[in-house]
Amino acid sequence: MDNELYSSVLKDTLNEIRNLCPGIKNTLIYRKDHEVTAADDLTPQKTITRTIDSFDSVMEKAETIGGIELVTIEGSKGGVNVSNIGNHYLVTVTSENADKNYLNTTTRVLVTTVLKLLDKISPAPLKWG
Repeated sequence: MDNELYSSVLKDTLNEIRNLCPGIKNTLIYRKDHEVTAADDLTPQKTITRTIDSFDSVMEKAETIGGIELVTIEGSKGGVNVSNIGNHYLVTVTSENADKNYLNTTTRVLVTTVLKLLDKISPAPLKWG
């Protein structure tokens, strides 16, 4: 399976998660080496770049304690979750009225399952775009 198809499957998964969880504003998956694997259709490139840059220093510093499993930031207008899934980070940006429990369960189950299936089919490294 080539990288384009791999990324397309993940992109479709992220778009479906948006359909299931209307409180999601943006979703993306990037590797720990900062290469973007996939983003939903409504996440602009500027948001992708800013998100990865913003969490870069946090992720590097967290390596001394064994890495990050989950980072959650909640604000008055919404929140951001960054979840560690194997060699990837899943980022979800939500509105203030999002059902965070439903969203976290849905994203962790769907994305983890799709990544595992894709890795079994073709364990090649991914690069988005």
